[in-house]
Amino acid sequence: MRSLYMLIVLAAVFLLLSACNTNDSSKSETKGNGPDSEKTAQNDQHSTSENGEADKSEQGKDQHSDKSHGDADKQTSKGKKDAEDKDAERSDMTQKQVLQAIKDQLDTNLDKRLPASLPLEKGKHLSAATKSDADSYRVIFFASDKPIPIDNKALNDKEQATEIARLQVKKWHNEQEANKQIGYEDYGKNGGKQVDLGHHIKGYQDAGAGSLWTSWNEGRWALVTHARTTNPETGEKLAKQAVNDLESRSLPVPQQNGMVRLDAAGTSNQILWQQQAVVYSLDHVEDPINALDIATSFN
Repeated sequence: MRSLYMLIVLAAVFLLLSACNTNDSSKSETKGNGPDSEKTAQNDQHSTSENGEADKSEQGKDQHSDKSHGDADKQTSKGKKDAEDKDAERSDMTQKQVLQAIKDQLDTNLDKRLPASLPLEKGKHLSAATKSDADSYRVIFFASDKPIPIDNKALNDKEQATEIARLQVKKWHNEQEANKQIGYEDYGKNGGKQVDLGHHIKGYQDAGAGSLWTSWNEGRWALVTHARTTNPETGEKLAKQAVNDLESRSLPVPQQNGMVRLDAAGTSNQILWQQQAVVYSLDHVEDPINALDIATSFN
């Protein structure tokens, strides 16, 4: 009986010890989970905060990128507008303004003399290619459908620009050498068949090698027209037209002489005149009367 009682006591003690160990384990787990869990939660919050800052940073970058693109678009738009404004400004330039711009482009010690106007078809624009040095300058005049800046490479494209006249000015060593370039002649002394050119002007005709020349003098100028013997009346007709045209306008006053060659059979029109040691040469003008118009407009 006593032995049984002892067994019961021992069993109760064992059960009590087991229950205590279970409680301690539960507390240990609760204690272990508490701080670590809080740290984990804090880490999660920090991570969330960092992600939020990253999102804000990306959003800021996107906004900055959008602003940069916006600024670039504005700059491009402004550049296009400036170009359009310049094109509009060039298209609105008068011949007088273009000719002044051509003068400004020349770098020479000579007096810069250009025609006051050039014959252009309606809707055409004037431009030029220039070349100059201390003792000479050259201006090639062009007509185009759209405005082309002076000395622009587009002038070399025949589909965009057409040459309408060429002016070359050169200073020679002295007046005698300059005068030799003119080729002046007193046709009254040479003789030939006389023709009445109107306005009391007497002309002289001479034929040879399939060509007919009608020549005359006005002041210090010598003038001649060229025609084919197969169509001789065209030369005399052009001579009379030139004489009549010069009744209402004047060629530059040469020092000493000037020479006009007008071609009724082709496009070899040339006008030269001398100002002391400087020689002016105008050519590459298809129409002979246009050549006279350009020469009489010089200032």
